[in-house]
Amino acid sequence: MKVQFLSAKGYNDPSKNNGDCILVDNGSELVVYDCGCEEHAQRVLDYIRQHGYRQAKVVLSHNDADHFNGIPYLIDRGAVSAVYTLLLLKYKDELLNRIGDRRLTRDSIARRIEEVYANIYSLGGSVALKDMFVDTNVASGITIFGPDKEYALDAVAKRIDNRESDNIDKETIVNAVSAQLSVVSGGKKLLLTGDSSFAAIEDAIKTHNAIQLPHHGKLSQAEDIFAVKDNSTIYYVSDNTGTSNGGSDDLRRMHPRGHVIYNTLDGDQEYTFPSFGVTSYTGSYFRRR
Repeated sequence: MKVQFLSAKGYNDPSKNNGDCILVDNGSELVVYDCGCEEHAQRVLDYIRQHGYRQAKVVLSHNDADHFNGIPYLIDRGAVSAVYTLLLLKYKDELLNRIGDRRLTRDSIARRIEEVYANIYSLGGSVALKDMFVDTNVASGITIFGPDKEYALDAVAKRIDNRESDNIDKETIVNAVSAQLSVVSGGKKLLLTGDSSFAAIEDAIKTHNAIQLPHHGKLSQAEDIFAVKDNSTIYYVSDNTGTSNGGSDDLRRMHPRGHVIYNTLDGDQEYTFPSFGVTSYTGSYFRRR
């Protein structure tokens, strides 16, 4: 099992928000967790060709552009067999019951879902879409681990209800309920988190040896995780946010106490199971950490 966090370092415009793209290769299938820009997508295509794959499966953590924008590029080139993500139209009756607003109908809920999750539903008809609450087994050793369905639907009902705010647990609701991916090999477990809220991953992090710090290394999320994990945990940050707000600048300035953190600001991050042996590289040289 190999995992690679792609870095935007060296891209034509690293100052823009290039977003996340993480490749998970179990030796027989390739799974792409998010793909936030076309340059990431071009590198995914290169990987597919170089490693003899025909297509990849994609797990889209959530609807935001910096996790989505490279996916249509891959689909247009026939490189995607399926996309696993949050598909809410099938849950519109449950959402309607949760909101409890008699002015709303099944049709108006469906329109609201398609508006809020426009990126996801723009893919309809172009690729097989898989429900992340049902199709949890993505590939051998690679499963969708969360969020809890009830937490997600409660949060989304709040997002769809115009009377409520768009935030929960210190995150936007779309971020908070990001699909979480668990990667397991040789008794070691890595959790990929997208932009999840801490509440959505609190139980999951307790069972994983390595964790992607959510929301590009957002400090408030990282501090909550550090408070419940010991220093044996390895952390990874996908921060290709350029000059946009957010990212891991505050985390880097904090210089976390004794925590091992690998960050795409320093270049691509690659590692293999089961030992979590890590090779990080920047530019043309390699450094074993």
